[in-house]
Amino acid sequence: MSDPPYNVRRRGWLARPIAAVIDLMFPPRCAACDSECEPRWEGPLLCPTCDSQLAICERPTCPRCALVCSESDLPRGSCGDCHSRKLLFTAARTIGPYQAELQKAVLKAKHSVHEPLAAALGQRLAEAVQQQPLPELPDLVVAVPMHWLKRLWRKTNPAGTVAQELSRELDVPLAAGLLVCKRILRHQAALTPSERRRNVRGAFRASRRWAISGKRVLLVDDVMTTCATAHEASRALLEAGASAVYVATVARSLPEF
Repeated sequence: MSDPPYNVRRRGWLARPIAAVIDLMFPPRCAACDSECEPRWEGPLLCPTCDSQLAICERPTCPRCALVCSESDLPRGSCGDCHSRKLLFTAARTIGPYQAELQKAVLKAKHSVHEPLAAALGQRLAEAVQQQPLPELPDLVVAVPMHWLKRLWRKTNPAGTVAQELSRELDVPLAAGLLVCKRILRHQAALTPSERRRNVRGAFRASRRWAISGKRVLLVDDVMTTCATAHEASRALLEAGASAVYVATVARSLPEF
């Protein structure tokens, strides 16, 4: 029997009974809606309703850019939107389209008070990657970074929280600080596709403290729309010696070209 593509987290033998006592004294609450819910040993801490609403999309998604696509696109490995584009990352995975409850959850998770929700989304994203394995196992997980001033102001980086949970669930080392954002970026959602590409062009660099030559890197973000941010972050990683870059994003929105 071959080894599974990803290692499942294993907890110590004492962890389960200790957790049961804690759950009895302090009933767990859903990370999305804050209602009391049943304890969960594995997976995101979500009530049944939120668990269903934030389920992994069952429609086919492009293995190259993670956009919802047709079944006919799957054999060739890319959809019509990304087939003719030069993307520097090799593959992408997502929970689902940036709409409905997943969109609300992503926006909510951008606030520091809702970091548990960002963590739950990271666990769900890990499930999505496990369901649709990447071409090869990544050697490192890294989050798309914020400029340090913006990070200080917002008190959180949801991509970083998602990456931390993804790293833990997949048992792949987290390379915290590997990528650096060199300048404060304009808010991408308010920009046109061409403005988004200009906004992030040359915005990232790989820290020299990390030796990533020949390593496969899994790049994590909360939302991907035009692929501009993932493309530029991938450029920095490849220039630093990475052999391949894969992308995992909580949600994938429809680009407006």
